[in-house]
Amino acid sequence: MTYSPETLALRWGCSPATIRNRCAAGDIQHFRLGKLYRITEKTVEDIECQTSLSADCEAASASSGATAESDTVISLRHAPERKQRRKG
Repeated sequence: MTYSPETLALRWGCSPATIRNRCAAGDIQHFRLGKLYRITEKTVEDIECQTSLSADCEAASASSGATAESDTVISLRHAPERKQRRKG
């Protein structure tokens, strides 16, 4: 399974632009299909386990043999909403 910036933004409670910016900055491992960003389920799980305080997450990663690729913690926040301009 892969995530688009839009579906991952809904899951993490941030904007799709934040996800795309983090991908472009190299903070989120991704691949491209033309102009589209795609993030693998393993990458999402690794990031969530890095930012989670849950022992269950660590146990699941240890049992599956998954390892974190870096010690970087990604902090996501909501992007400010833009006011729509009136045309006229």
